[in-house]
Amino acid sequence: MKKFFAILSMLTIFGCLSANAQQDGFFYEDVLISNDVRAEENAQKAKSNASNLLNKKAEAIKLDVAPEVMPFRTRQSSGNSHFVSQPVIVSETATKYGEAPFGLGWGATYKQTKALGVELKPITIKNYPNSFSVSQLPKTLPDINNVNISFGEDNSLWRILAYGHRLEDEPDASKVMALYHRYYKLLEQKYGNAQQFFTPKITTIQKIIKDEEENETIETINIEEPIGNKNFLSNLKSGEAVLYATFENDKVGAALTVNVDGNGKSYIIIDFTNLQIFKEKEEQTLDAL
Repeated sequence: MKKFFAILSMLTIFGCLSANAQQDGFFYEDVLISNDVRAEENAQKAKSNASNLLNKKAEAIKLDVAPEVMPFRTRQSSGNSHFVSQPVIVSETATKYGEAPFGLGWGATYKQTKALGVELKPITIKNYPNSFSVSQLPKTLPDINNVNISFGEDNSLWRILAYGHRLEDEPDASKVMALYHRYYKLLEQKYGNAQQFFTPKITTIQKIIKDEEENETIETINIEEPIGNKNFLSNLKSGEAVLYATFENDKVGAALTVNVDGNGKSYIIIDFTNLQIFKEKEEQTLDAL
């Protein structure tokens, strides 16, 4: 597993959250915390792109199963990979990777997923080809407003990104934090290995100190604002505070994060990644090198 983490860490480099988060959560920052989640954590981008992930327009690309889908990739017997105009289709609805969140199947093809009655609308997510906004899912959660899934180039469902409803929150972000704590417990129960990462807002104050001779010096003190402080919502909105948690077993990794959009509405994001499929893709890549 350590070797697997080392391979994954070389793929993508994201912005720093904190020294401790970089060291202890590096694997999750690179793999489980997606580019879309990172974009929402960035204060300036959040202000100008408050709802961009939920309202993306589909890109015009070709495939027979859906007019705006990128051609899937399959592998030849020689071990080389190439692009084809037809997706790899598996007749069974079950998959060897087991059940995914929302009643989906990890590793399922586009057609397998559609056969469940799921409606798929093509969307564009950077670095995640063949992604869709989905509805009519077999299982739903009342706290989740929108779900996006990614099949990748190999036509194999490996990533699910769920967005919570936008909340009219309190200044201390108490509403979204109640959801965060609820799903933290549930995800910990299902996947285990919970780790929380928090970068607080730093408030700097200056204090005047006098010595015995009444000489004054100014001392600068940095205060870390705690989770749920009276201005926590604005801390999250500005990007001065960042809060997320990760969970992982041998098969699936999940990340839970708290965000605030440019209109001051809070929401959670849950990002699921199938680690088995990801590992197999990396092994195929290494084998071809």
